[in-house]
Amino acid sequence: MPVRVELLGGIQRLERAIGSPAGDPAWGPGMTRALASLRSAFADHVAVTEGPAGYYAGVVEHSPRLARGVSDLLWEHRVVWSALDALEGSLDGADAGPDIQRHAARVLRGLWRHRQRGADLLYEAYLCELGGET
Repeated sequence: MPVRVELLGGIQRLERAIGSPAGDPAWGPGMTRALASLRSAFADHVAVTEGPAGYYAGVVEHSPRLARGVSDLLWEHRVVWSALDALEGSLDGADAGPDIQRHAARVLRGLWRHRQRGADLLYEAYLCELGGET
């Protein structure tokens, strides 16, 4: 399954988990499983986008003018990892359900924006003909 689909699935699992009642005894374990799934999908996303053979290297090779956008996406990877780590740490706490739900929603908004920026960058690199590039 393509990594983009895997990341989408991880995002959607966490969305469903934060949408369930925080008072339900299954909420905490469900959040933990959903977050683990998202972390795994994000790790796969990072693995295929970063590095000399990753998608981002191909973007820069094909469209050097987009190097700044690629750099921004790489920086966002670190930001997302930090946010996922913080969210995971907050799940170890006792009963902060609504606070964790809000925190998770902020993390998800960041991931949605990251996915969109990545899609926009790929579109600009491969589907948008500007002409004059070598």
